Amino acid sequence: MAQPWLRLAAVMVAAGWGANQFAPMMLAYRAQRGLSEQAVTGMFAVYVGGLIPALLLAAWWSQHHGKRPMVRISTVLMLLGSLLLLAGADTPWLLSLGRVVGGIGIGFVMGPGTAWMKELSAGEIPGTGARRAALALTGGFALGPIASGALAEWLPAPLHLTYALHLVVQAIATVLVWNVPELDTSDHPTPTIPQVARHVTQPWFLKTVLFTAPWVFGVAAVSLAVMPSVIGPLPGLPRIAAAGAVAGLTLGTSVLLQPSMRRWASHHPRSVTAVGMGVTTVGMGLATAGALLPAWWWLPIIAIVMGTAHGLTLVGCMTTVELNTPSELMAATTAVTYCLTYIGFLSPYLIAVLSTVGPAWLALAGGAGAALVTTAWVGAQRTPSAATT
Repeated sequence: MAQPWLRLAAVMVAAGWGANQFAPMMLAYRAQRGLSEQAVTGMFAVYVGGLIPALLLAAWWSQHHGKRPMVRISTVLMLLGSLLLLAGADTPWLLSLGRVVGGIGIGFVMGPGTAWMKELSAGEIPGTGARRAALALTGGFALGPIASGALAEWLPAPLHLTYALHLVVQAIATVLVWNVPELDTSDHPTPTIPQVARHVTQPWFLKTVLFTAPWVFGVAAVSLAVMPSVIGPLPGLPRIAAAGAVAGLTLGTSVLLQPSMRRWASHHPRSVTAVGMGVTTVGMGLATAGALLPAWWWLPIIAIVMGTAHGLTLVGCMTTVELNTPSELMAATTAVTYCLTYIGFLSPYLIAVLSTVGPAWLALAGGAGAALVTTAWVGAQRTPSAATT
């Protein structure tokens, strides 16, 4: 049997897969069901409405009921979410409901799963648990759209088969994780809202994590959900598969880079975060140029740059949290941090709305300006991280 942390990683990969398999399907629903850009980007973003409360609830409940039960609940919800998407090919409200349920499902695994991974990685280099959890989730985020884009493009029943495959993957991962041991099974006092609020209003959080976290998925979402529509598909590669390939390249780049950032982030997490924001600014600038001068070759360039930005900002934020957070506050603080990161998934919908009153490049240019300001702010901070007790 695989090591416990690997079995937990498997279910986090499956959850990430399920959360992001919808990205290339937006083009399929537009082409085959005539849904508007605002409708499909709204469906893409709506699962944040399920994810954020689930993240917070699971973080608190895991302190009393353990982390393994939260992960088990997640696996059931991820299965249900894909079932709803499978059944909702002709019913937009079912698609939206499936997205919300999937959001709740991944919310139940992100905070408790990261805290559990930290337990299972005890004795290794500081920050290993957070990076393993982030790597597993990001790997799933990359694999999901690659698989769904290819299935929807080249195999029959394009609006059904992709979700059927995820049901199989999720079921296997559920079996693997079900009996992974939880090392800390004691009933911990649930952190109060004032305790968590005091913790996340310390300088190490306010000066870096608060401003950087929304860009983690904000920049990735622009690459995988906005640019394929703005620029168009790669030559010789059909459109839905191209969208899946761009999403896979974006998040695959992040996955490949994250392990090499481990030692650097352990000692200098703020530097990793600042560099990540700098790369984010470059990526948004390239996206603006690509919207102004559309050409297929922008897509892989933007995907690689934005994937790099995603990896740097994610590792920087999560390592900063792990190095500064005591175990009793880890799940709650991780949940707050992931809530901030997932605000970024609203960026495609925001750009779609702004594009109804002006060109897309103008909205992207505004994003580049905001990223530049954030980079300057994070880079100007000199307050060193200090572990809390």
